Amino acid sequence: MTRSDTARRVFHRRVTAALAAAAATVVLLAGCSAGAASATRDTGPVRGGNLVYATDREPTCLDPHNSGDMPQTYIARQYLDSLVSLQKDGSVKPWLASSWTISDDGTQYDFTLKQGVEFTDGTPFDAQAVVDNFTQILDPATQSSTDLLYLTGYFDKATAVSDHVVRITLKRPYSPLLAALSQAFFGMESPKAMARGLAANCESPVGTGPFKVAAWNHERDVELVRNDAYNSAPADAKHQGPAYLDGITWKFLKDNTTRYGALSSGEADVIFNVPPESEGLAKSDPSIELQSFVHSGAPFSLDINTKSTVFSDIRVRKAFVHASDAKEAVESAYNGVFPYEGNNVSSGTPHYDAAYHEPFPYDPAEAKRLLDEAGWTGRDADGYRTKDGETLTVKLPYNADSAETPPADVTILQDIQAMEKRVGIKVVLQALDSSSMNAVWGNPKAYDLLGNYWNSPTPHVMYIKYSKATYDVDNGQNSAFAYDDELDRLLIAGTATTDPAQQAVFYDKAQELLSSQAWTLPLYPIQTRLGISDRVGGVWIEPSEGEPVLSDAYLIDGGK
Repeated sequence: MTRSDTARRVFHRRVTAALAAAAATVVLLAGCSAGAASATRDTGPVRGGNLVYATDREPTCLDPHNSGDMPQTYIARQYLDSLVSLQKDGSVKPWLASSWTISDDGTQYDFTLKQGVEFTDGTPFDAQAVVDNFTQILDPATQSSTDLLYLTGYFDKATAVSDHVVRITLKRPYSPLLAALSQAFFGMESPKAMARGLAANCESPVGTGPFKVAAWNHERDVELVRNDAYNSAPADAKHQGPAYLDGITWKFLKDNTTRYGALSSGEADVIFNVPPESEGLAKSDPSIELQSFVHSGAPFSLDINTKSTVFSDIRVRKAFVHASDAKEAVESAYNGVFPYEGNNVSSGTPHYDAAYHEPFPYDPAEAKRLLDEAGWTGRDADGYRTKDGETLTVKLPYNADSAETPPADVTILQDIQAMEKRVGIKVVLQALDSSSMNAVWGNPKAYDLLGNYWNSPTPHVMYIKYSKATYDVDNGQNSAFAYDDELDRLLIAGTATTDPAQQAVFYDKAQELLSSQAWTLPLYPIQTRLGISDRVGGVWIEPSEGEPVLSDAYLIDGGK
């Protein structure tokens, strides 16, 4: 999850009506022609060549144990291996762990590790290495956020039982543990490399994976080269052994037009997040394949600060949500490329219940009634509501960097601002630089509303965002500053059982309770969307965090 940063979506300028209409006429043709064009050329995997992968955002650190942002996990998948590999049905398959056993009470996991595996600096991968990874994650100097919140309240210790058996002991049962460990956020790193310290490890973390970091050319690219000794691919990989590619250039192209142009011109072989305004063009181009993955977890939302003097009143929170036609705002800004999601969890999340999709639907009349009831009955000269001489004003800061808050994101915020004005709520949009936004996180006085999301393969995301335990961690991820004792009880009970029927009961009740609080205005789920040239085969997206997998990728002509 994955960590919710200042705004790490990829949503872009509105597609014009003409382009949308044109795209609609070619969708069926494009779906057939792209595959046909590639099929005549692709005769199977070929070794050699360097693949250029272009993405919109540069990581702040290449070690995903630090912080835990999505750009980190996407690239880390290429050089770090995890203990297990998540499947689409929620099951897990072996990876660095060849097998595992779970105690009857669910508090002890014994992992038997693959033998003969080494990190690319020659350090053996063994049980002590796994212990050292958890030690690094929990060390305050690592500044972990994502990993720490997955472990908070559950993790007790990791112990090397023997050279190739490691035991994870929990304080209480935690059924989502295996799914959590499948993410690149928990990728295994060399103890020798970690001992260099955070700064060095951020520049070039060392894993057992199919590639290794050769150089990070800041503000330009990361150069990855093949690990020729790779022998630890997950059980669900398309092939075992070293990668087909000689290397990958992981290029940073923030501008949407430039990034898509790099794909269509052949400068890039794969791009991350095809701009919505280019969707129609891509579908009509037989030389481009589109792959997409809708993340589970908590959708991008405007979290409502319950410590705010205005939003401490649930009536005002409900009024704010009722006043926003979120569905219209999302569909208008993204022209249907990104789906609207009105639940506190995204539709792909296990045990998602559509009954709680939109607990406070668009209803300006109800919003006005609630605001009247809350005492905001006066009006100032501009028509905004007042109470005791104070104007009903809420602050919504966002990152002014277009890679963090692309134009379509800003459009949504502006649309919501206009919708709220109709019922008398003044929304002040504050475009801040990245440094100023970092200071906003965790500061209840700095905002009333904050854009946030958390990608996660488990419904435990509700606990990460809204529990007393994660509230007490105080690292800014519970940006609503909200928790509920009964919600905690339900979510802890959900993690304590492996029975899907019992989990469904607990998580359904949790969604019901959470949806009644108006702690957030949900907008849309995050997506991984790849544009792939027909020069490339073997690319796929794994389901834990929508990480692109390039260890099976190949250039059809071998890069010649």
